[in-house]
Amino acid sequence: MPTADKSADRKACIKCIMKISKKAYYGLRATLALAQTEKPLSIHTLAEMEHLPLDYLEKILQTLRKAGLVTAHKGVAGGYALARPASETNIWEILRELDPPIKTFSTPLKGELPCLHVGHCQTNEVWRMLENKIEKTLSDVTLESLIPRNNS
Repeated sequence: MPTADKSADRKACIKCIMKISKKAYYGLRATLALAQTEKPLSIHTLAEMEHLPLDYLEKILQTLRKAGLVTAHKGVAGGYALARPASETNIWEILRELDPPIKTFSTPLKGELPCLHVGHCQTNEVWRMLENKIEKTLSDVTLESLIPRNNS
């Protein structure tokens, strides 16, 4: 029977299969918040709503703006908005812009111990296929699909 510590270690290991940066996580939260409003949001409002550091959020939104994922509007009613409808903006493109290159898996022994299989490891194709499936799955998840629906 596994001990509580081993069980926790296993759960932590499973959660580490794909780890995204804070930058990517904050970017997803910010774009999801933008997807749920019809008007542009000021950076101050967005930072307050999502409890994100203002300076960091500013850099994230600049990156997303340069990538064409959000737009910046000037003036009293200005702020940030999605560049495309939430139904046309997927999670993969946000992650790819904020956390490039997304490398989901790497050989555990790479650079740590001598390995006879470096350069021709038989398992690399499995990891490549899995990375492709993750990319496809995240490309199929739009911001719109993550917005909670009102069941009223």
